[in-house]
This record gives sequence, structure tokens and C-alpha cells, in this order.
Amino acid sequence: MNIWGAVLYAIVVIVSYLYAFKKDSVKGKKGLQKGIRQFLKQLPFITSIFLLVGLFDVFIPRSAIVSVIGHGRGLLAILNAAIIGSVVGGPVSSVYPLGAILIKKGAPIAVAAVFMNAWVMVGIISMPFEISIFGKKFVIVRNLLAFIGAIIIGILTGLILTGGIV
Repeated sequence: MNIWGAVLYAIVVIVSYLYAFKKDSVKGKKGLQKGIRQFLKQLPFITSIFLLVGLFDVFIPRSAIVSVIGHGRGLLAILNAAIIGSVVGGPVSSVYPLGAILIKKGAPIAVAAVFMNAWVMVGIISMPFEISIFGKKFVIVRNLLAFIGAIIIGILTGLILTGGIV
């Protein structure tokens, strides 16, 4: 992560709290207490994400990434990334560091973008729950469209950022 992004984010948060305290100190204090409680609730979750991403970075060799979704694999890399991203479940916040690791280990940007979009948009793991609420036909159509959309968005991302797909 870029340290300057974290510094900028911290500055924005501090300035926001200072503004809230100046505007209404009682509500500012209440907001600060609520923010601290939320942060403490999320801390174990955030820590586990960093640990899992670290394990992924250390234990998944570059050769494994390249053989499945690396440069030179063509549209098969796009399809593999979409399938893997669709099946893998987890919090959305953990996909961004994973995408960075995929790129670092040899995946093209388009392929990493397909993986990340499929992770966020397609819900294979949550299908039984979604079906119980929305019905089978809706969930299947939604997931198919999301799968296709993840591929299109990933390809467009690769074209825009690098001028190529794989």
C-alpha cells in the first residue's frame, strides 16, 4: 500500500472529526466514540485479511499463478480468473490486496481485474441464500450477467490501462 494514501486518509479523518467537534462538541464526541467502537469491532477482521493475504503471497508460487492466469494464456486466463473469482468467497476488502499480489506474481492487469470483479459481482457461495430470498431464476440470471459483466469490465480495464488484454 502506498503510505501517502494512508496518510491522506488519516488527515481527512482527523479534519472531519475536528470539524464535527467545532460544529457540535457533544455530537462530535458521540461520533468519535462510535468510530472507535466500529474500528475495534473491525480490527480482528482486518487483521485476518492481512494475514490471509500474506499467506497467499508467501505460499502460492509465481509459477502457479503464471500457469493458470499468467501472460500468454490468452482468453483461457480470463476465463480461469472469472471462474476462480466467482467461486472464491470472502470479504470485498480482501480482494484488492489479492489483485495486487496477482499482478506482482505475473497476472496481466486485465486478468486481475476480471478476478476481482468476479469476486465482487458473482455470488456462487451465496447462491442458496439468495435463492431462498429472490428465487432460482432471478439468482441464476443475475449471476450469469454478473459473470459476463466481470469479464467485460476486466477486459476494458486492461485495454484502458495497458492497451492490451493478456
